[in-house]
Amino acid sequence: MTQITIRRALDADREALFTVEAKSTPNLRYLPQVYDLFLHDPRGAFLAAEVDGDLAGCAKLTALPDGSAWLETLRVIPERQGLGVGKRLYEAFFEVAAEQRISTMRMYTGLSNVVSKGLAERYGFELEETFLGYSLPVDETLTVQELPAWQLVTAPARAADLVLTGQAAWHNFLVMNRTFYRLSAALCADLATRQQIFSDDQGNVAIFGARFMPEQALHIGHFAGNANACLAFAHALAAQRSIPRLSCLFPQAATSVRLALEANSFTPDRAPYIVMRRDLD
Repeated sequence: MTQITIRRALDADREALFTVEAKSTPNLRYLPQVYDLFLHDPRGAFLAAEVDGDLAGCAKLTALPDGSAWLETLRVIPERQGLGVGKRLYEAFFEVAAEQRISTMRMYTGLSNVVSKGLAERYGFELEETFLGYSLPVDETLTVQELPAWQLVTAPARAADLVLTGQAAWHNFLVMNRTFYRLSAALCADLATRQQIFSDDQGNVAIFGARFMPEQALHIGHFAGNANACLAFAHALAAQRSIPRLSCLFPQAATSVRLALEANSFTPDRAPYIVMRRDLD
């Protein structure tokens, strides 16, 4: 009889879990870049799945600033799929959520990924929002000095005032590295601490940065005010930091965001993304 064991991931699992990811999602691989971040996260849980004593899967529950949880990096090697490993990882998510008093869990998948969506639905997750992704290669010749002065917003209360005023245009979401956050005062305080909120003397505000792998893309989480000015600053900031690409994910219903990106030559990803949500008792 097949034995499935779910436990916390260890440093010693590193290379084996890299192989798990390479086999599971060869076109979406980032575990080597985030392994230490996941391993040493003081909250949430980085889980490893064994089948008959061999590593066959992994998953991460990340506790977000507002007290909700983000479920990510669920991987099961092809030869062990269909045995119930994914189900056991979901059951472990619920156990961790209960232990850490998490009230809401979310996950994302591609619109066409019926297996991932079906597994989430099996555990009571429901569709919350559909998202579009847009990106733009960075012109490395741009400089921040060519733009009006922008400054970091580091005071949590001011950050919340600036950002939450414009949250309706973004349908109350912010996305970085395909981590989908609900906008909140707690999130604004966290982003201010991470030096990712900017404003200028014209009343514009923007959130740029990365949750991880900052060298690959500058993620545009939010902008309000003059969209062209905000996006021009994002472009120049990425050029200054030698970041090759701008990326922005946003709710499909956020028409003003889409139009602003298209007006600034951003191009869409091939397919939409969906976020699913489960509220816990």
